[in-house]
Amino acid sequence: MSTPTVPSSSRVLNACNRLRGTPLYLGKPFFPTNFYWLCDGHGHFLVYVPEMRSNSITASAPSLNDGEQCNSSPDPVALSAILKSDGGYHSSNAAWRAPGIECVLSDFLHMLQNLQLLTNRCVTPGFSSGKSFFCTDHEGISRFKLHHKIFEAVNPNLDSKEPDVPPADPFTYEQWPLTKQNKRGKLLALKNSRHLPVPAYVMGHLITPTAYRRCLQGAIAEIHFTLSHWAIAAAEHDAYGGHIVFIHILVPPPPASVVEK
Repeated sequence: MSTPTVPSSSRVLNACNRLRGTPLYLGKPFFPTNFYWLCDGHGHFLVYVPEMRSNSITASAPSLNDGEQCNSSPDPVALSAILKSDGGYHSSNAAWRAPGIECVLSDFLHMLQNLQLLTNRCVTPGFSSGKSFFCTDHEGISRFKLHHKIFEAVNPNLDSKEPDVPPADPFTYEQWPLTKQNKRGKLLALKNSRHLPVPAYVMGHLITPTAYRRCLQGAIAEIHFTLSHWAIAAAEHDAYGGHIVFIHILVPPPPASVVEK
């Protein structure tokens, strides 16, 4: 007996209701509390301190706008949202917007408001807001930018060598899909970097690189991401970025239309 298909809107609503019961869902109409920006070199990252621990940690946490180095801190918090992809996932300009489903449209407005509140709590005095974390498309639709860095430089003093994998593995540099095959040499030159596939899943299965564009472009997904801040001294402006740590496809994109000739 086959498993009954759950309608797209029901999958989104079920995920939305589940996330609404968690403290890290951005779509709730609340002023962000128990969130702190902690120093990380020349920047900051956002952390979350549970209510039961906030009284003991608040005193030692830095103020949101100071530049003191933190000796120790929690890990960056992974915020959650339900969004629609504009097609990007690895570029710093990759934008995500509201799903076209009624049950979560109001949640997206709360997401924008909460993100604005959080970023406004970590600013450098005298600096302007630089490359915008928020943007609008040509139709005036609000979006914000999230990305995942696929290739990352390795520190030989700290990082261990990546394990050997079979040549046929779809995640290897040799098998990685390219739109221009003459760039294969440049890709192979990155083999000394750490390889971080997009953490995107559909029906519990990790999406392979050959399916990234087909599965992600135009999809509605549950996204979990961290939030960072950098103060760019040379330009005297603040910059913010969202780094994707998990993608769960809720509604796949519509099939590509075929134009008859």
